[in-house]
Formats: sequence, C-alpha cells, structure tokens
Amino acid sequence: MRPGTNKIVDIYMPLDSRDAPNAEIWPLAARQLKELIQVIKKLGWEPNILNPDQFVSSVSQGIKVIAGAKGSRLIDFMAGWAYPDFSVSPLWQLPRDLPKLMLGSSILEYPGNVGLLATAGGTAHVGLETSRLFVENFEDHPSYADVLEDFLKHGTIRLPYPESIDASPTEEDRRAAKAAVTALRGMIYGAVGPRSMEMWNKISEADFLRYFGIAREGFDGLRLLKMIEKIPDDRAERALKFLMDKGMDIRLGPDRARHLTRDMVLFQMKAYFALIELKDRFGLDFIGVQDQLDWVEHLPTTDLTLGLLNNRLRPEADGETIVAATEADDGAAVTMQLLKLLSGGEPVGFNDFRYWDGRGLYWFVNSGALAPFFAAGRNDSLEGSWSERQTDIYFKEGGGTCSVVVRAPGVVTWARFSFRNHELYLAGGRGITDVPTEEQWAERSGRCNPEWPHWYIRLCGKPEGFLNSNHPMTVLGDHLGKLKAVAEELGIPFECYDYLTPDDIKNGQAP
Repeated sequence: MRPGTNKIVDIYMPLDSRDAPNAEIWPLAARQLKELIQVIKKLGWEPNILNPDQFVSSVSQGIKVIAGAKGSRLIDFMAGWAYPDFSVSPLWQLPRDLPKLMLGSSILEYPGNVGLLATAGGTAHVGLETSRLFVENFEDHPSYADVLEDFLKHGTIRLPYPESIDASPTEEDRRAAKAAVTALRGMIYGAVGPRSMEMWNKISEADFLRYFGIAREGFDGLRLLKMIEKIPDDRAERALKFLMDKGMDIRLGPDRARHLTRDMVLFQMKAYFALIELKDRFGLDFIGVQDQLDWVEHLPTTDLTLGLLNNRLRPEADGETIVAATEADDGAAVTMQLLKLLSGGEPVGFNDFRYWDGRGLYWFVNSGALAPFFAAGRNDSLEGSWSERQTDIYFKEGGGTCSVVVRAPGVVTWARFSFRNHELYLAGGRGITDVPTEEQWAERSGRCNPEWPHWYIRLCGKPEGFLNSNHPMTVLGDHLGKLKAVAEELGIPFECYDYLTPDDIKNGQAP
C-alpha cells in the first residue's frame, strides 16, 4: 500500500459503534462529503471514498476498509463524535510516510471537534504524524480550500502561530509543585471498567508508577453493580432529598424513554455510595468510571454521581472532594488530582473541548458530570445546578446529568497529561470565564446539548491545533507557573499554547 506519486486522496469515515447516532448523522455527513469532494476536484485531485455507504463502526471494519487505500494522501473525516481507535489502529496499517489529515466537522449539533481531538490523542500517543483541519460550513469552499490545498501539495499543514508566553515559575510555584508531586507519590487510583469508547486516554500501571509513583487498580463494572444492589433504598432517598434541599433542580418525569425518573436518580445515588465504599475498602485516593459504552447500554449513567463526588457539598460528605473522572479517562483523573492539590482542594472540572467561535470564545461542553460548585463558585449551595435525563440517542437507560451553566467568574487554568510517541508530557493554559446571560446561554446551547453543562471560556491562545485530547481539565485561579514547575519536578516536557495573558483577555484582546 505504499503511496506513489498519484494525485488520489483517499477519504476514510469513522464514527460510532451505535446504530442510532450513525443513522442520524450519515445524511448530514453525505452532504458535507459532497461539498468536500467538489473542493478536492477543483484543486486537481481525485477523491477515493473508502466507505461510501456507511461509517466505519468497529476497529475490525476499519482495518478492512483501510486496506483499499491507494492514494498518496489520506483524509480521515469525522462528521461527529468518532471512536478514536476506529482511526488509530487502521491508520497504523498505512505507510508511516503517507500524509494523513484529520478533518473534523465543527458544527454545533454534533461533536466532530471532540472526535478529532480524541483521535489526535491516540495518533500522537503511538507516534503517527497527522495534520488537522476543522470545517464548520462545508458549503463555504473558500473558508478551507487554501488549507486543504496546502495539505494536498505539501503533505502537511503548518499554520503560523505566535510565540507562546514564558510560564516562568516563582519560588512559591516550585514549592507548591514539589508538595503536589510528593503528595501524588504513594496514592492509589481506581479505574472501574476498561477504556471508554475506544479512547486512547489510558495510562498503564507501569507508567503510573514510572512517572508519578501512583498505583493503578482496575475494577470490573460488575463489582460496582453488585455493590450498588446492596445500598438501602432509604439511604438513596435521603441523598436525593439532600440534593433538593440544597437547591439542585431534579427534573423528574413519568416516561423513562424521555424523562428522568425517580428510580434513575435513586440508582445514581446508590452508585454514589458504592463508589465511596469502593474507595474506602481499597484505600483509593481518586477514581475513574467507564460508563460508556458497556454500562450505559444496560444501566443509568453515573454522570450525576461523578459530578457530585467532585463537589465539596454532597450527601454524607466531610467537606472534601473526591476526584472522579468520567469515561475512565486516566489522563484526566491524574490531571484532576494534580489540580486539586495545586488549588488547595477546590473542585476540578471535567470537560469536553466542544466548539469555538473564531473570536476567542471556547465552549467546554461535556456529557453531564460537572461539579455544581462551578455554577457560582460556592461550596455552601447547589443552587444553579440541575439534573435531567441524558439524551436517548447515546444513553438508552437514561440517568441524570450533573449540569450547570458556569458563572463562576475570573481566571481559569486548564491542564492535561497526554502522550506523544509513547512519552508523557503536560500541557496547560489559561482563560477567563465568559459569564452568559440566560438569553445568551439559551441561544448558544440551543443546537449544542442544552441538557449538558456548559462552560464558556475566553482562552489565552488557540490550543485546538495542538491539544492531544478531547478532555482538558479546569480549575479556578491562575496555576500556570505551578504546572510548569510540576513538569520540571516530574522530568517531563511542558507545553503552553498561550500567547496572551488573562489581563490581555480582560482588556478585550482576542487570540
């Protein structure tokens, strides 16, 4: 399959393993693909659609489909959320020197951006070089034709980028970093379930010890389910009452197919207590829970559970958070635990890097597990948070979200441990929370999962071109210098993509 000098560009289209999302997104993808083909032909190249009738929906299918590649360029086109290993393992079968472009549909309705960034986490991890391009309006050919032409001509895309600022740690930063790294050593991380949705976000037991001195323990989801079944009903009822008494809006309804039911929430409260029991029994310091895909095919999601664990104010709590990463994202979990230590124990946000408007406003919108603290930056109330049924296209058995519109003002620091060519590094940056009015939030979220938590941030750079993960973790305050000092303490690279400061953003500058 070694490419020659032909002007054929193969187009490969992965997506989901579930029939419902694939069926819903395919007509849209076909329209976008039609426009993309026109641009490719205008540029003098011949498109070769490797799977013209359906999305690739498994690793095995992907390996078979990619065998039909015959071009000197390849475009991996993600029209929505796409399972990363539907790309990583198939692309590994191609020649290393074959230029590969990841192209994500960045429309509001479906998270193509998220799929691309998750896939980038995998390709970077195993050392596959790729370029990336995000397209929102495929009918607007001039908006992306020049960049695409650059890839087709040169085999890569290298857009100009300003010089990043120097995140120079202070002595105080170095002391805080040393204390955090020392605290991590000897901790135990517990992961419930295997990797989620074929994502390359796992850190092996060996690497947890190698880099952090942290033990990683794995637990089957069946163990958690059996523990849930032993939690008394009245304990779950008291937890639900606690949430409502403290101001959380639990949006119940009668129809399991469309509404959040009381039984779903009680199951989630039992999962909450079961995870605490698991933590105590095995001496776990922080946890991750798979949920997708195995769990949510048969049981309510744990998003409400995990969002509450990351909050200081929660049922039967001691005032401390328990870091809990959704989708059993190991890299997210250890990043969250680090940010918790650097911030003095404050809640840490789990996010998806969903959308950006081109004027410096970024939308962090995850599938419903954000600590209620972030509604207003308060630890004494759950007001401003709500829970409603997860969308049925992805969550068959429902379960409640842990949702907020983030209105906690001020500086935000984001961070992420990732891999590049099998070596760990730490990336980070800053921004300012953009506090929306109710009207602004309604307008922004109308086409972008309004049932999920939304955090709008004016970032100090444009990390979408570099970030090798769909999950950046967030904490309030400026901790950039501490992050760089942590990387130095661990002996790993640190990458900052900021070229503006938070003060620049406050003064109206946009990246």
